[in-house]
Amino acid sequence: MRLDAAIGKLRLAAVPEGHSIHRLAARHAELFAGDKVHAASPQGRFAEGAARLAGTVLEGTEAYGKHLLHHYAGELTLHVHLGLYGKFADGPGEPPPPVGQVRLRLTSDLHWLDLRGPTACELLTPPEVAALRERLGPTRCAPTPTRPGRTPGSPAARRRSRRCCWTSPWWPARG
Repeated sequence: MRLDAAIGKLRLAAVPEGHSIHRLAARHAELFAGDKVHAASPQGRFAEGAARLAGTVLEGTEAYGKHLLHHYAGELTLHVHLGLYGKFADGPGEPPPPVGQVRLRLTSDLHWLDLRGPTACELLTPPEVAALRERLGPTRCAPTPTRPGRTPGSPAARRRSRRCCWTSPWWPARG
């Protein structure tokens, strides 16, 4: 069998890349930011975390590399890493009955969101979020220090600021 024919038969799983996580962060903010959410874990693996989230207000979302962070009132942060098999589904109105292994279901008066199969789904405290960021290192969008001899308004700093693909209330604007 020729190599190109063998490669054509290979089925690769679609791993969510950073840009997909940024779209999810924006979508989740659009659906739930400023709203009180109701949380449940139909699967049961995130029942304690869902109980802590229930009734809190989503203040904002953040994509940090391939990690999605939901920031809730009361200094709670939901950390999700989809990994190879994780997926989100959402819709308007009442949610359908849970199908499959729904790790987390968020609902508001207008929308619902289901999370299935993530590698990570956990609640973090502010020090744990800081430790996660430290472990992952700076992202392309994270603020970078200005090199000695350059001012923040220099042409090089402006070029760097245009490369940022996402702004978040949790990271100060670059440039």
